[in-house]
Amino acid sequence: MRIPCLVLVSLLAFSPGLLPASASGQVCTDLNGTFRFLTNTSPTLSTNGPVYNNRLVVANADGTVTFSVDPGSQDPLPAGLTLDPQSGVITGIAVNPGNDDVTFRANDGTQITTRLVHFSINASGGGGNGDSGLVNPVFPDGMVGVAYSYTPTPDGDGPFIFGGSDLPDGLTVNGATAELSGTPSAAGTFFMTLTVVDQSPGEQNIGATLVPITIFPSGSSFAWVTQALNNGEVGTPFCDQYVVENAAGNVTYGAAGLPAGLVLDTATGAVTGTPTEGGTFLVVLTANDGTSTITTNLQMVIAGSSIHNFHWVYLGIPAALENTLYDRNPPIVVAAEGAVGAITYAATGLPDGMNYDATTGELSGTPAAAGEYPVTFTATDSSNSEVITLDYNFIVLPATGGDVGEIITNLWITRAKLTLGTDGSESLRFSAIYNADRRTGVRFDPASDTFRARLGSHVLEVAPGGCTGTVPDQSCSFASARGVLPIERVKLVPDKQTATWSTSKDTIAETVPNILSVTVVIGGDSYHLPLRFDAKGRFKPALGIDDTAFVVAQGSLLKRAPGTDAARLSLLLADPDLSYEAGVSTLRVRILDGTNVLVDRDFTALGGPKKQSVDSATGKTIFSFKTLKDLAVTNRAAMSFASRTGKMKLLLSALDLSGVPASEANLGVEVTIGSKVYTTHVTFFELSPGKYNLAIP
Repeated sequence: MRIPCLVLVSLLAFSPGLLPASASGQVCTDLNGTFRFLTNTSPTLSTNGPVYNNRLVVANADGTVTFSVDPGSQDPLPAGLTLDPQSGVITGIAVNPGNDDVTFRANDGTQITTRLVHFSINASGGGGNGDSGLVNPVFPDGMVGVAYSYTPTPDGDGPFIFGGSDLPDGLTVNGATAELSGTPSAAGTFFMTLTVVDQSPGEQNIGATLVPITIFPSGSSFAWVTQALNNGEVGTPFCDQYVVENAAGNVTYGAAGLPAGLVLDTATGAVTGTPTEGGTFLVVLTANDGTSTITTNLQMVIAGSSIHNFHWVYLGIPAALENTLYDRNPPIVVAAEGAVGAITYAATGLPDGMNYDATTGELSGTPAAAGEYPVTFTATDSSNSEVITLDYNFIVLPATGGDVGEIITNLWITRAKLTLGTDGSESLRFSAIYNADRRTGVRFDPASDTFRARLGSHVLEVAPGGCTGTVPDQSCSFASARGVLPIERVKLVPDKQTATWSTSKDTIAETVPNILSVTVVIGGDSYHLPLRFDAKGRFKPALGIDDTAFVVAQGSLLKRAPGTDAARLSLLLADPDLSYEAGVSTLRVRILDGTNVLVDRDFTALGGPKKQSVDSATGKTIFSFKTLKDLAVTNRAAMSFASRTGKMKLLLSALDLSGVPASEANLGVEVTIGSKVYTTHVTFFELSPGKYNLAIP
């Protein structure tokens, strides 16, 4: 399952009945605090749109929660708005201006709590937008290994651009037609976000719809009963119980991203503990019945204490489009409510071109490049300095839409190992290759830049000045002080494009087997990859990389004279959706200096026969191929690729590389296989006249 997040921009048009209930059956309910509302207020509405979306949030439930307007409420729900009793989502466009005081009721099966919420509705000030979304956004179930295709109907006047995120592995969204298609390769319940961009010349609008889709394991009806997570508060014992149905045998549960202080019992699915940090947390659950694994992606809110209601008003963060202004009326905000005093906002990790307003929480700007950007949002209550966080992968899609599978991560995990067991004695170890701009004055500067590696809820961070070395911008290392636990170590070698990090004598909340997301920040560059770990905490590249990763690991250029130049590249590519057919699938390579094309060669006709088999360790289909001999006079190409390891060799000869800059050259490398285009940027250094490689001189 690809994580994160929300796709394209703006009006979240949730459909009643599509969101999950607010809690599952819990354990130890005599200890888990007072059942209460966290919701305090409602954002201002307008009678001329855009579509209003808000969600009632409760904490410390003892069972599945249902929501309603209390019979004793002073005012009914404003006309034009609807409340989904299962999810607590309120959506619609208000009909009449004015002020309404609505008392809501939440019932967890054993107790009832109420909350008065004030609605202020203006007669103007909205975007004036019409509908934009999907008509009847209910998607049929699918099954692993069985071809799937469904095209929803957009609501609006078009023309449209479509997008999607949090899709099941093997499925893609067509940016022009909205068709969801492919052959699913992972089972579970996936809460997809599908977006419709209704463009001019008609009425312009952008809307997104949260849509659940269930993919069953091959030949099985094994599925999740749990459709949502309980919410809690810092300092109060927490209880929840995850549930599945139609299991073939004993079930083993897994979780990634649980807040600090919570522990999952992998044998029973019970979650207990006491949260130690507030915020909104994105959690991925897995369950294995001895035959199949199912996954689901959900969110959890943890309030700062038992007396505070401070929490993010969060139903997903709109994604952006590359080189497109991220803007609307009213503005796009990532905001919180329930603070005692004024709220101050901050964010780290946003892409170049994006801004986050410290007072309003408004996101704005024009992102320069498509990608997944690990961002940490923080909100601070000025009255008591209470801080809540939201870790999120901010999405920037290509201008043509599509889905997150269009985004290429230029990070390759060469080694990853988790050793789990007793708290205080657990460990992790990672090694990676990354591509970034390493030119003088641009590459990672340990004196002023931060290194940060996150695995689920576990974070290892080296602040500026912490990584030291003789020539620190070529190689630096960090080790935690003697006697300090956990023991942390980091080594960055920009000279070789490598990073390693490890902890020992640690406590790691994640469980295995599982899909765990790793996010890495190296100065101004951010990377995100979901990785598959087995029951022993082992990871196997390339088949264990659950998204698209593409890097140049080694390379050299020879610039002598036009028509005699050459390039030799060793690349690594992982893509769960990659397919290849000899002589049919496009094969093409381009090398660029900015927008200046240095090499462009289509060698589709040279595609050699595919050797296909099944990997014994993972059960995945693997293939390899190499090209036929190239008889071209110029721009000759030779290529080999093996999907099992991700290793790709590319030899280019009879080139004209006269456009390669002297001394340092940060070049784009673009490889096309079939309909997929893989891109990265890598810096070459001229070590002697006309001879370039990746080592920093």
